[in-house]
Amino acid sequence: MKLHAKETRVRERRYANYFEVGNNPFEFYVDFGQYDPQSEKLEMHTLIVTNPAYAKMLAKTLSSSVESFEREHGAIRANPEEIDAMEMVTESLKRTESK
Repeated sequence: MKLHAKETRVRERRYANYFEVGNNPFEFYVDFGQYDPQSEKLEMHTLIVTNPAYAKMLAKTLSSSVESFEREHGAIRANPEEIDAMEMVTESLKRTESK
């Protein structure tokens, strides 16, 4: 019996600093994109469609991850009066480019 080497799959990775969420009676969708504050261009690149049960699991998992992050790194500023959204996008893009 011949053993096959485990196939290595490289998954595509995309940066998203913009998203839209919607639903219909049967599914939820999250449409991800990237906003460039210098050109003010928005490019949507990935659409994820899932059923309501998995959407609920995703929401719980994301909420739990945010709580863990804040325990380790401190509170995330999310109040529009506290942050400049364009500054946050610019800083995030700088960190992404330096990796």
